Amino acid sequence: MSLLAGCSDGSGFKSASGTSSTRLADRSAAAGDFQTAEALYRQAFEANPNSIDALVGLGRSYAGMGQYARAEQALNEANRRRPKDPDVLLELARTQMSAGQPQAALANLDIAAAKRPRDVRITTARGIALDRLSRHAEAQATYREGLKRDPTDFALNSNLGLSLGLSGQTDAGIRILQELVRDGKANATTRGNLALVYGLAGREREAKATLAGDLSSGAIQNNLAYYRELRAMLRSGKPIGNLSQPPQVARERAAKPDPLSAIVPVEPAAIALPQVATLPEPAAPAKPAAAAPIAPQPSPVPVAASEASPPLPSFVPASGVISTGILPERAEKTKVPAALPTTPGE
Repeated sequence: MSLLAGCSDGSGFKSASGTSSTRLADRSAAAGDFQTAEALYRQAFEANPNSIDALVGLGRSYAGMGQYARAEQALNEANRRRPKDPDVLLELARTQMSAGQPQAALANLDIAAAKRPRDVRITTARGIALDRLSRHAEAQATYREGLKRDPTDFALNSNLGLSLGLSGQTDAGIRILQELVRDGKANATTRGNLALVYGLAGREREAKATLAGDLSSGAIQNNLAYYRELRAMLRSGKPIGNLSQPPQVARERAAKPDPLSAIVPVEPAAIALPQVATLPEPAAPAKPAAAAPIAPQPSPVPVAASEASPPLPSFVPASGVISTGILPERAEKTKVPAALPTTPGE
């Protein structure tokens, strides 16, 4: 889920058109190269403006670059052209969760689930949205319902472990996540989820060791400070389901995307930009006349700033829906030291 460390919702949007551009763009997006993906999806859309796949791909790419308004525009248009399509709604929901709109995401996922109740990606994404709303018991029931159909699904198990930790059941969450970090599908997000639950349990030594292979020492210390704040909130009964990952962690993860095997790099065609005529230098403004002296005003009485409210966790989608393997996502950040949730389909 992008919950705190990272949640994952499953798999990405399946391109129906199967054109060369969209297939290469799908691979670029899965590898985390959203700029290349955007250029390739743009080529596909310009070649076929009726392509829903290209619109969905553009939405996914803009969301991956943090341009959520543009992403929603593309995905809302895709939804208008192909109403209530579960794949389109799933991508839209992932973007909405990344933009801090879990309630809107859940509404779209409910529609998608009604049309495709056995889709594990939609099931996982619904659980993530519920966790983001701090409705952890419902989220855990959703993950377990999906696990009845696929007991070994990585994203469902990972998000369940994180959800248990966020609801205070840290021992149960740790048991699940300790096994998953030894899986071949585990990545920095999976390890970050385990570190987060360790932190919520007050086991900072284990949290630090879990993060050691992925983050710098400074980022690790920032994470540990962040975990302390979350732990204090959890102990005081405050919901932490929608806390966002610390910014430094997000930056370090973006710098080291998970590799995608058998990817052939593609150079997108250059896009010609219009030439802009050089404008003459503006004349220097006339020097204003000296103003009459103003009597000094009394200094304002300083007002103590209210303490910033702590950030809320986010889930990470997997493979192009809510996140690429474990749901990562993006909310207002608090004044905690710079510093990680999971998506279905990893």
